[in-house]
Amino acid sequence: MIDKDETAKRLKLLMKWNHLQPKDLQTYLGLTCVQTVYRWIEGINIPSVDHLYALSRLFHVKIDDMLIGNGDMVSTPVPYKTAFRFMMYYTKLKDAA
Repeated sequence: MIDKDETAKRLKLLMKWNHLQPKDLQTYLGLTCVQTVYRWIEGINIPSVDHLYALSRLFHVKIDDMLIGNGDMVSTPVPYKTAFRFMMYYTKLKDAA
């Protein structure tokens, strides 16, 4: 099953890395209400498959990388500074290509 709280944290992190606010996602996805995005980042709901697909394109990540499961597989959390440095390195590589 999908862990809504951990998935919400991942979505917030992706938004932070990409300098996006909930209103930006609302506009990008064509949502009528920004409250939908707030429900995702608060861990109340998760985006639909269609929205996950669109967000994966926006963030340049796989859908699986946005969703966190609460099954038997336990992932080792990556410290924020390490993740941020990795993302900046990846962005520089992508821009250089």
